[in-house]
Amino acid sequence: MSFRIREPVLLTGAGFTANFGGFLASEMWSRFFNHREVQRYPALVHVLKHDFDFEAIYHQVMYGTASTPQEQHAFHTAVLDAYEQLDESVRYCWAPGGTCPVSRQGVGNLLEDFASTGQERGFVFTLNQDFFVERWHLGMHKLLHTPGMEIQHRSPCIDDREILSYTVPSIDDLEAKHDQYEEAHPANYLYYIKLHGSMNWCTSDGREVMVIGGDKPGQIGREPLLDWYFEMFQHVLSAPRRRLLVIGYGFGDDHVNESIARAIMEQGLRLYVICPMPPSTFKDELPRRSPQYGRTLWGGLSGYWEKGLQDIYPAYDPHTRLAEEIHHAIVVG
Repeated sequence: MSFRIREPVLLTGAGFTANFGGFLASEMWSRFFNHREVQRYPALVHVLKHDFDFEAIYHQVMYGTASTPQEQHAFHTAVLDAYEQLDESVRYCWAPGGTCPVSRQGVGNLLEDFASTGQERGFVFTLNQDFFVERWHLGMHKLLHTPGMEIQHRSPCIDDREILSYTVPSIDDLEAKHDQYEEAHPANYLYYIKLHGSMNWCTSDGREVMVIGGDKPGQIGREPLLDWYFEMFQHVLSAPRRRLLVIGYGFGDDHVNESIARAIMEQGLRLYVICPMPPSTFKDELPRRSPQYGRTLWGGLSGYWEKGLQDIYPAYDPHTRLAEEIHHAIVVG
């Protein structure tokens, strides 16, 4: 490779977008439960009343044998509508005159801390399937780049309601995308990698490219683009001296946890977490959410901020002492 990879790396989950009006898992559950199409089918209502893990419910309904095609269609419609509502909620943060609980400049400074500089390539990985960062990027000095995808990023203004759809490359087309990725000039980009796909991505035969529910490694492995992305994630973390900042991810996906834990054990990766949960609770929760890797993740923890982004980057001040502390820990090292 003709480029190096920057040491600071960012990984975001649903809790990141929740700072700006996005939905947490419990809120997604209520969106599904209240949906008019779901309410037409007592079996779906029954399932939702007895399980609050919306991803587990999604897998049960969409891939199980108990649900009818009509029920699957209703649930699928509810999922797509929930993501459109999520986009509508967060779009206002970037609209002219819109209100945002977090400093726009502050979150811009945060994301640019992970952008490419000179011949070093910078990465932000996300498990989110929303458009929050894509809408934000228009006010950024770096170009947002999602390898393998020819995306025309849209304006974040209130009137821009259209959601464009993009087709992911087939395995036959992916080799050329690899070459373009290798040849791209790092200084121009923040590489934004959506590990679990996106709400507006589909395959050539019309299937949505979103990893939801059970067997996430299997879902990733069946989609060449996402398989490449996950290899990229593992490659970036595998080099020495990496510093990984995690925001809004609850450590519930063991394919992700395994990659982080291996980098901690083999390469000394330093893990930093921004989370409003008290650290003692976070420590107790890790083994429950990830029995196999929780202890290793806690052992690799090098920094923890018991705050939300609105506390670190309040709307009136993008340069708080906490913001400077995080910048120094992650970027300066």
